[in-house]
Amino acid sequence: MISAFSNKISFSTGVIIILALSVLTLPLFQNGMYLFLCFATLFGMLAILWKYNRPGIIVFAFTLQWVQVVAYVIWMNVKEKPIDFLSKNAPNALLVACLGLLLMAFIISRGVSKLPVYSDQDFQKQASLVNKKKLLILYIISTLFLSSIGFVFGNTSGLAQMLVTVSLFKWIFFIWYGVIVWLSKKNRMVLIVILAYEFISGLYSYFSSFKEVLFYTIIVSLTFIKQITFRQFINFLLISVSLLFVFVTWTAVKGGYREFLNQGSRMQVVNVSKSEALSKIGEKVQTISWNQYQASMTMSLYRIQYILHLTKVMDRIPKIMPHENGKLWWENVSFVFTPRILFPEKSIYEPSKKTNKYTGFKYAGLQKGAAFSLGYFADSYVDFGFIGMFLPLSLLALFIVLIYRTFYNMHQLNLVFRFAIINVTLYNFISFEADGLFLFGRLCTNLLVFWILSKTVFPTIQKWLYE
Repeated sequence: MISAFSNKISFSTGVIIILALSVLTLPLFQNGMYLFLCFATLFGMLAILWKYNRPGIIVFAFTLQWVQVVAYVIWMNVKEKPIDFLSKNAPNALLVACLGLLLMAFIISRGVSKLPVYSDQDFQKQASLVNKKKLLILYIISTLFLSSIGFVFGNTSGLAQMLVTVSLFKWIFFIWYGVIVWLSKKNRMVLIVILAYEFISGLYSYFSSFKEVLFYTIIVSLTFIKQITFRQFINFLLISVSLLFVFVTWTAVKGGYREFLNQGSRMQVVNVSKSEALSKIGEKVQTISWNQYQASMTMSLYRIQYILHLTKVMDRIPKIMPHENGKLWWENVSFVFTPRILFPEKSIYEPSKKTNKYTGFKYAGLQKGAAFSLGYFADSYVDFGFIGMFLPLSLLALFIVLIYRTFYNMHQLNLVFRFAIINVTLYNFISFEADGLFLFGRLCTNLLVFWILSKTVFPTIQKWLYE
């Protein structure tokens, strides 16, 4: 093990100079002070959270949520509009979003700071105990037989939610195998084949599930990065541009592609074969014009950002509607802990209904195969206002600390196994847009299911992998 103070990420002088000059020039742009606020928040979070040889999910989750905040400023700049063009409360929403993320990052950082930090040798030793071929077999089996559980059983009942969590097994094995390949520098071609398979098969989905394999790969890499050199920084920029290109392309084609997948049923289902779906998406990509790309870029920024809901909530509350004084979060928590099997009259989770109520928008709901979440920051503001909203955010951060520490301290499990479980359990925390009910529910379900499995099934799986 190594000291908790010696695993900080270092930056080369060239990278520091580039970042410093970039930040100092931000105020020169339109809405520059808000860009400066956002980037200061990002650097603050990374300074607080990013340590090597720690599960990468925390840094990744906060960074992705930050992207959904700064995207609002960039969206306004692309439209050549002032930050308060759509709402006079946009500056307030950006401020509380940045402060809230910083507060949560600080609480989580303090909550895990005393946990032991493992050395490279510890990882190498733990990775060497595992039979890679058997681990690969587990990944293949879980991919073939568990990935469709959510589609078969649906997502409405508590049992279905637990089964959906079981379907996440494959990502635990994917991360475990990926770490071993990273450390041993062997079987990289096998890992590349897995990445390609997951990406291509993810295109055969109503949702953009091809992103998952990219995200989990980034999460694995964040664990072992110790220094950001100039070359690494350039590679990061190239990767970011490539991912942006993929996302913009997907935004340009997904409307018509989804209509093709559901065959006009307006449901979130796939009614065509995989070959037909892949052929259709290839056809649509080939026909995208430059004008469509430009329009898609603006639409992508709109879809990525999730400050707009928060601003509209602030416009209406308390001016038009009163604060709920904890009602929303109470409903979020009570819904999660009310089993449908005992309470069959329990309502169906419909995020669009709540979003429409507090924003004044008129989004389509489940009947039209759509769901628009309010966002857990907006939930908190509706309940408690500008100051009080930081209470539920702090409690949520403490809950994440509890989950993190629970699995981190399961020393009977392989070190890499524990890291994989933490990364998968907390994966739903990557979205700033996540509705409070959905986020809390998924975190609770993941914690319960993986805790039970860690005490029962996982030790048996580990023993088999050790043989």
